[in-house]
Formats: sequence, structure tokens, C-alpha cells
Amino acid sequence: MSKKAKYTLAKIIVALCVVLCVVLTVFELGASYRVFKALEVDGTEYSVAEYNWLYTNNVYEIYNSYYQTYGQLATYFFNPQGNLSEQVRNQETGETWADYLKEYTANTFVEMTKLYDEGKAAGYEMDAEYMENAEAEWEAMEETAKNNGYSVGDYVELSYGRGVNEKVFKEMYERYYYAFSYAEKVSKDEVVTAEDIDAYYTENSELFDSVSYKYYFTDGSAEEGEDEKAAMEDAKAKAEAILAGTEAAEFSEVNYSVKGSVNPAFADWLFEEARVSGDKDVFEAGNGYYVVEFVEANDLHYNTVDVRHVLVAPEDSASEDSWKEALELAEKYAAEWKDLGATEENFAEIAAKYSVDGSAENGGLYENVRKGQMVDEFEDWCFDSARKPGDSEIIKTSYGYHIMYFSGAAEEYYTYAVDSAVRGERLNAYIDEIIEGVEASELFGIKLAAKQFA
Repeated sequence: MSKKAKYTLAKIIVALCVVLCVVLTVFELGASYRVFKALEVDGTEYSVAEYNWLYTNNVYEIYNSYYQTYGQLATYFFNPQGNLSEQVRNQETGETWADYLKEYTANTFVEMTKLYDEGKAAGYEMDAEYMENAEAEWEAMEETAKNNGYSVGDYVELSYGRGVNEKVFKEMYERYYYAFSYAEKVSKDEVVTAEDIDAYYTENSELFDSVSYKYYFTDGSAEEGEDEKAAMEDAKAKAEAILAGTEAAEFSEVNYSVKGSVNPAFADWLFEEARVSGDKDVFEAGNGYYVVEFVEANDLHYNTVDVRHVLVAPEDSASEDSWKEALELAEKYAAEWKDLGATEENFAEIAAKYSVDGSAENGGLYENVRKGQMVDEFEDWCFDSARKPGDSEIIKTSYGYHIMYFSGAAEEYYTYAVDSAVRGERLNAYIDEIIEGVEASELFGIKLAAKQFA
């Protein structure tokens, strides 16, 4: 080999070593997660870091939906702190939460990409409030990181996954909220008339007509070594004794349900026109018997309400001391609100600062609350006939103590519910149209994605 060839080869080896060192350094710094691509949608490629952001956002979204319904019990259904590959979402199919979220995130990328492109093409400008929220969330993470001894870079990667930094966070936040705020605009721009509402209700009344009822379940499951038939007979005998009034039982809270969400064992019975308040009967269902009491057929023509609250939950719901501490904190926060001026705006600040409920990020606000949406004590307070705007009180539910604030009556439930359904159906049709034939294609980097939940 000539000296010139050896010299050239040496230069190539040195160059390769330099490139390799740079790549390894980039990888160590996490920048590779912002370089390697995980998905491609209709010509737009998304990095592993961007995928991690959206996947994590979806995890938080799903958990918050469970939390708003079940409070601290939400982790029994979905635990974002555990390995999602080991948590079964659907017992019949064996689908895990990891399986579901992978598909859900791919679909979200498709919808987000097409809505973003459609919005840009239409010249839509997102409300500046969305990006102000992004700045506020980033500042909150900086503060949390500092308080827990982390750098903000390390903390955001712990929270959202490898490669997510301030730039990725804010760019994905902007893209995500731009897309779905554009969808909101499309929906709001729809013209829905009273005739449209009445026609939709006529065709789909089973989606809206509801009844309220209570029940008691007698379990007929056989203990180990016990005869299954005998266990069911005992359960039936107990149910019939409760029905006859010879045995006491504590029935469930009142349920407000449309027919499709009621146990099929007694759904037809509940929705019979002849049903009157106080009717009771026994129904076999699965491994036991239900004693069901009909309360009433619900009138759809009432006003929903807007209400704010601050939830103060006990650390240990089984401890009287924890409940006492929670009440003391609730009283302290209520006093702080009054010292600030006792306005609704002040209340929103207190809710954002102290409430452990998912509504805290919206100042504790629940809009268009309908009957049957909340637990009994919460709802009874909201729909008290004497309730007026500005009313405030501390109430207790199974979730903890709630500092309540009544904003006022909102839309009529019938109009609100049916109008929302019409707009939702039209929006879904629009989204289906713009994403038709569009799929998310996995790229090399998908192998590195969402490892924070593995």
C-alpha cells in the first residue's frame, strides 16, 4: 500500500472516530431522541422525544379522566406509575394499557397532524391563552424541579420521557393545542337549530332519556368448598327478604342512567312506562341478585349549573385524624379566600393552588354540571332550590371536604346535551373525512419510545 493510500485511510479512520464520538456524546446528552424519528404522518415526521411528549400527555389525560370519577381509587383502574405492559385494560382480549396507548397515540398523531394542517391552511389563529398556559406549566415544572432538587432538564425527562426539553415541550404543546382548538372552532362554527336538536332527539331519544334508581346486590359467589347452587339460593333468599322488608339493607347512592348504561338484567324493567316511584323487584345477574328500586324518570328540561370547588382529601380515608386534618385545611383555605376578597376570581386562584381534583387547572370549575354527574352530597348542594350565585360552603363527600362556590345556573340540559351530541357527530364526520386513508407509519426510533412507562 502506498504512503498516500495509508495516509488517506488514516484520515478516514480518524474522521469516523470523531463522528462516532460525536454521535455517542449526542446520545448521552439525550439529543438523539430529538433526532431519531419515531412516526411519520402524511409527510410530517415526529422524533422520539415528540412521541414521548404526546404519549405521556395521553397517559395523563386518561388518568385524569379516571381520577375525576374515582378520585384516589383511580389507580385501581389505571396506574401511570406502574409498568403499563403489565396492566390489563381488557380482560376478555388480554389487551394491556401499553397496547392501547400505542394505538391511541398513533391515532392522536394522525388527527393532530391533519387538524394542524387544516387549521394552518384556513389561516386559523389560536388564542394566545393556550401558549400562556404552556409557559405557566413550564414555570410550574421549573419550580417543582427546584423544590425536589432536580435540574429542570432532568425533571422534564423524568416527567415526559427521554429527549423532551423546553423546546420540544413548548413546540408539541403548541401543535397539539392548535390542532384541537381548531377542532373546537370547527364545532362551534356549526349552525345547529332548534329543529336540528328536536329531530336528533327524536331519532336518538334512548341516548338522552334517563331514569334514577338505587340497588342492593346480594353476592351468590360460592366460597371454597361451598356448593355453587346453594350459594345462589342463599343470595336469592336474602334479596327477596330485602324486597319484602324483612331484612334491612343499605342501598347504593342514586344512579342516573340512560338505558344503554344500565345492567341488561333490569334495564327493560326500569324503562317501562308504567314504572312509578318506589317500585322494587329482584333480578338475577351473573353471580348474584340485584334488589332494584325505581326512583323516577328524569326530566331533561332543567338547567345545568356551573360550580367551582376545592377538594381537600384526607391522606388516609380510614383515619379519623386524617379527616380532621383535611377539614382544618379546608377551613384554612376558605378563610384565605375570604381574606383575598371572596370573589369568584379569588376562588379560582385558591382552587388552582390547593385543590387535589383534576379541575384545579381550570380554577376548580365544572361547567354545565348535570344531575347524576357528581356524588350525591355534591349534587344535592348544587341543585338545592335555594342555591344562588356566590353561595359558598364546605361539604363532605367520600372523596374529602369540598369548598364549594356556586357560579350560577347554566344551559338547559336538554338543549345542551342534544346540541353537544349534534356538534360532536358533525365534528367526528369532519375529522373522519380529513384523515381518511392517512396512517401513522412507524420509523426506526419507535423502538426507543415510551420507555418511561415500561
